Amino acid sequence: MLMHEVSIIENTIKIVQEKAKENNLKNVSKITIKIGELSGVMSESLEFAFQGMSKGTIVEDAKLLIEKVDAKALCDDCNITFEIDHFNKLCPNCNKFSTNILSGYELYVSTIEGE
Repeated sequence: MLMHEVSIIENTIKIVQEKAKENNLKNVSKITIKIGELSGVMSESLEFAFQGMSKGTIVEDAKLLIEKVDAKALCDDCNITFEIDHFNKLCPNCNKFSTNILSGYELYVSTIEGE
């Protein structure tokens, strides 16, 4: 497992604990994290880290949902939105390289559910 994922889960648990306290939640049942395709984060490693690190915390029994965010760019010439990956950021219409990345690098806690 990568240390990157461990620190992400560590920070996620901290964020959730703070928000739970602010909103008077006694337990957290579900946490949703959004992760962009280009972020380099491995979902399986996050889930594994969460299982170990959530023990003894308010999120111990919570379900961790990981939502993938597609990588997309906008062509400045054609004004179309298209899917990209790490290696290909060329507009499928005009074949020009796009630097206008709209999504794919996300990494954040999206929702927290609890009582």
